[in-house]
Amino acid sequence: MRSKTVAFISVFAGILLFGVSMVMIGSVLPILKVRLGLNDLEAGGLFSILPFGLLIGSIFFGPLGDKYGYRWVLATASIFLAIGFIGIAHAQILTILRVCIFLFGVGGGVINGATSALISDLSSDDKKIANLNLLGVFFGLGAFGMPIVLSMISESSYVAAMNIVAATSVLIAILFLLISYPITVQKENVSFKLIPLFLKNKLFLIICFFLFFQSAFEAIINNWSVSYFTQHLQVSQNQALIALSFSVLGLTLMRILTGGIFRNISTKNLIRLAFLFLSTGVICLFIQTPSSVYINIFGLFLIGAGLSPGFPVMLGLTGNMYKEISGTAFSFVMLIALTGNIIINYITGVLVQNYSISILVYVILTEIIIMMGLYSLIRKDIKSL
Repeated sequence: MRSKTVAFISVFAGILLFGVSMVMIGSVLPILKVRLGLNDLEAGGLFSILPFGLLIGSIFFGPLGDKYGYRWVLATASIFLAIGFIGIAHAQILTILRVCIFLFGVGGGVINGATSALISDLSSDDKKIANLNLLGVFFGLGAFGMPIVLSMISESSYVAAMNIVAATSVLIAILFLLISYPITVQKENVSFKLIPLFLKNKLFLIICFFLFFQSAFEAIINNWSVSYFTQHLQVSQNQALIALSFSVLGLTLMRILTGGIFRNISTKNLIRLAFLFLSTGVICLFIQTPSSVYINIFGLFLIGAGLSPGFPVMLGLTGNMYKEISGTAFSFVMLIALTGNIIINYITGVLVQNYSISILVYVILTEIIIMMGLYSLIRKDIKSL
């Protein structure tokens, strides 16, 4: 199949699958805790394994994709996702579950990074951020749809739902194998020796650390919000899943609007709007009365909307800075971002274990303050921001 359109379709299918995978563990965490007898710290450990796998996948997808193309890289990643879904559905031993989640993460890291790099390579400079936003829409559709599906079925049907998703992963792997990609990238100079070049670029490093906290922020919402709503706000599992879906809905709608109504808004105003949403969202989470659950859900919706521009904007800037080695540059970005995911998720697990799940809102507030500070440093170098 030789067509840029077909390549776009395959990429969107892959990132939709990645969206499903990123909310899966958080969505079924209460069930996993019961099945395997996990405490909060062990549950937090599962969340740390996932981004560690994501990190490994993110390190290797760029150099391999830049040098040899994306076909086998993406197909193998989809198979790893299938193994992860099967493990989450069926594993009865914690060690086996950890291995499956690690492979889950490796596959997700490759798909997340490789699809972003491929979209960057396929797009002209003026379309990069818009197309990366569209990629984010499909991620959001996957991440939004899975909790909704799980909230509509009984817990006894969860295994069947995950088996179906695993089979879909295999089909998407076959799709990646059949496509003749419009670009065959044979970059002889692609190497990990490029890392010193990245380390000397101050602006690039600040972007990386912005995404360090952005990635952690997204993971915290995906991984801990269901537990926050069930344990701290005392709502049902189904209501908590719907709350999680609203955060993804906010992210998805914001990316749709960015490609439509907000298409002509400046990047600077887009990021300002994002921080306004994040700040208002965390205020909504601080409001806790017997009837405040809908305000809390709206807060998650606003936080999702506020998180929306982060990756598309920063990856778009990265793609424009390193056009000839976009995959390797994206690997480095994802390495830093997912390191933040691992570290802050683990710290969140420790805090939850010691201070209860109510500490989550303070972690979120700290994230927002740090990201605002990093963005102010990026603006000093890029006046259009």
